[in-house]
Amino acid sequence: MDVKKVIIDVDVGTDDAWALVLLLNGEARYNYKVVAITCVHGNTNVDNVVSNTLSLLSVMGRTDVPVFKGVDEPLLPPAVPHVGGNFHGENGFGDIQFDHEVNRAPLQEEHAVSAICRLVEEHAGNIDLLFVGPLTNLALCLKIKPQVFDQLSHLYIMGGNRKGIGNVTAAAEFNFHSDPEAACIVLRKIHRPITIMPWETCVSQSEQLPMAWRMKDLGAGDLSPRAVALLALLDAIEQKVYGDRPRWMPCDAFLVAAYQKPPCAKYDALCPVDVELQGALTRGQMVLNRSKSGTGNVHVIRDLEDGAFKELCRSALDDLSSN
Repeated sequence: MDVKKVIIDVDVGTDDAWALVLLLNGEARYNYKVVAITCVHGNTNVDNVVSNTLSLLSVMGRTDVPVFKGVDEPLLPPAVPHVGGNFHGENGFGDIQFDHEVNRAPLQEEHAVSAICRLVEEHAGNIDLLFVGPLTNLALCLKIKPQVFDQLSHLYIMGGNRKGIGNVTAAAEFNFHSDPEAACIVLRKIHRPITIMPWETCVSQSEQLPMAWRMKDLGAGDLSPRAVALLALLDAIEQKVYGDRPRWMPCDAFLVAAYQKPPCAKYDALCPVDVELQGALTRGQMVLNRSKSGTGNVHVIRDLEDGAFKELCRSALDDLSSN
């Protein structure tokens, strides 16, 4: 059986960091190969996203994975400019400055949009996409080479909502709200299987993840110096970003867990999905057409099996220690 190829599109971001940790350290265990990391605006500007990605890869010893810089703004300028701070800090890593050496060799000259189109075409029928930030890069791909994505194996998205509960506005989740037009284009134009990890599922999943477990139990045991260095980096960032929050919520890593172990996820019935663009109070909300349940190409995750995510986090650190 051919090894599945994977592209992950990120806006790193602490939860993106854990998504990369799980994904990159699970290649041998789950029989896939990450062929590209593409970067997009979102938690911070795209230059910071690139820097954070390279920093993480350097600590993990995974500078073999190509990194591509993508789009730094949504398709349309927001009606109301963003004001105020970012949850993950202005630089996406809690505004903490680290002194470890960063290898910039993985950064490619090719633009992320071009790279995604090229790689999907090269690996037609055997490539999955994981998108854990705003969907701007993918929307532009669909405008440039829409026919290529008929050869996509599967698209996985962290974003949107299944009950109309938001975390940026009352009705919209961050990734979809950051570029609603892009989310709309992707959900209307891609007809291959799509799996979505929505905001409400991330909230309910975090109830099983006390912050004390993340900071104390996850790093316990005999780990390699590289794994210890990685945890030291992420500990410092998350202690500042999460502060005294009682629960850990690495939303993007939840999606990777569902990708690696599909049986651990429980899904709503298939149904058509769209994104609200015009509503004064609901712009960016993901809308599920439940009146047509059983049709369409989108599965929305409603739950992850208790304990599965913890097991995958531990496995990722173990795999890093054994490499």
